[in-house]
Amino acid sequence: MSISFLRPLALAAALALGTVGTAAAVEYTSLDAEASSISFGYSQMNVKMDGSFGELKATELSFDPAKPEAAKVVLEVVLASIDAGYAEANTELEKGEWLAIPEHPLATFTSKKVEAVGDGQFQVTGDLSIKGVTKEITAPFNFKEEGGAGVFEGGFTFERADFNVGEGEWKDYSIVANDIEIRFKIIAKP
Repeated sequence: MSISFLRPLALAAALALGTVGTAAAVEYTSLDAEASSISFGYSQMNVKMDGSFGELKATELSFDPAKPEAAKVVLEVVLASIDAGYAEANTELEKGEWLAIPEHPLATFTSKKVEAVGDGQFQVTGDLSIKGVTKEITAPFNFKEEGGAGVFEGGFTFERADFNVGEGEWKDYSIVANDIEIRFKIIAKP
């Protein structure tokens, strides 16, 4: 067998193998709630504090990295799963002047638009609802495929006063700052 015949055969085999992994993009439709996380940061009397939520649900999830404009997500955060760092804070946040958890047990986010901004970077615009108030927000995020899952990492900042979080004496931003930073790491499966 001639060596000149083997070269085109090897090239054809390499090209064929190279296309196997890129035949179709994966659509992610199922939230891995155990692996996902939503945390928050705030400032209390000029001291940076962090907290998190332990329970997250997706009532709708659809993301194909090849067609981000068709993506849709509806996330629900169970507010009673809050951990603001210490038990006294958790108890205080349940009250009406803060999150009013008995009347408003969920915070929700419903996407309206997802846009690719290049290099694995995207942004999602949608409605954030907390304590019966809904405001539009835009959150930038990174997306990568890792170990058979889609990993979405990003964040945004909102003002708690926009959602009536911290009413009465708590409107004083020198005690608890108005800005709340949200960070998320959402893990989705096909």
